[in-house]
Amino acid sequence: MRSTRRMTIISLGGGVQSSVMALMASEGEFGTLPDCAIFADTGWEPPSIYDHLHWLANEIDFPLHVVDGGRNLREDAKALVNHSGNPNFVDIPVYLKGRDGDSDGIGRRQCTDSYKIRPIRRKVRELLGVKPRQRVPSDTIVEMWLGISTDEAVRMRTSCDKWIENRYPLIESGMSRKDCLAWWKSGYDRPLVRSACIGCPYQSCQRWIEKKRRWPELFDEAVAIDTTMRHRLPFDKEPYLHSLRMPLDQAVALDETQMRFGQQGDGFGNECDGHCGV
Repeated sequence: MRSTRRMTIISLGGGVQSSVMALMASEGEFGTLPDCAIFADTGWEPPSIYDHLHWLANEIDFPLHVVDGGRNLREDAKALVNHSGNPNFVDIPVYLKGRDGDSDGIGRRQCTDSYKIRPIRRKVRELLGVKPRQRVPSDTIVEMWLGISTDEAVRMRTSCDKWIENRYPLIESGMSRKDCLAWWKSGYDRPLVRSACIGCPYQSCQRWIEKKRRWPELFDEAVAIDTTMRHRLPFDKEPYLHSLRMPLDQAVALDETQMRFGQQGDGFGNECDGHCGV
């Protein structure tokens, strides 16, 4: 009888939880040393994330692979095309404002699957030596570690792939995001970055304000995308990047003047796959 082949991989988001999980794993705090970590680059991360990844790669005792899906979410959003290049469509979950009394809503979220999950899965298959369109052997199991903490336990999911088993080491250790920050501060004196694409609709008011102040050119680019969507996307309802369902520059200016820094939480609870915002 053939023994099961196992591989342990960290899905690295580059933010607080996944970075702490990777460092803890490197120190042996979860018992098993991962075979590698994989970061899926959407092409729309803030500059601080790329600097942080370079630093982190030299701190952990296993390889860190940076992959992409062959497309750039930033450029696709600017062109208003989806991951397949189809025009007049975006993969990000924009907020929708009803017209003439219609109810509001939110668009479909396909960016995580297209720009995160699929590139990671493709890299995992490559590491296993499985060719495109070839089935993963039934005796192969990949343990995928996801950086979800106890305060986001609602995001835990069973993998859709039979050969992937999702694992949540931070939850197993009873660690919240606050605990992760405390662990980080006890050993490192450099700032820990937040992970979220520049134009991600799920980010909080505080994150929008931070991006406007730290990277004004990238923020202005998101404002232009937000404006263009309402002129070119064939939606029955008006699309917005900000949860207030207002033009992005106006919404963030309102957040600043009303000091709404902590009044709106992240919407990453809606991102149930656990690959973003961690």
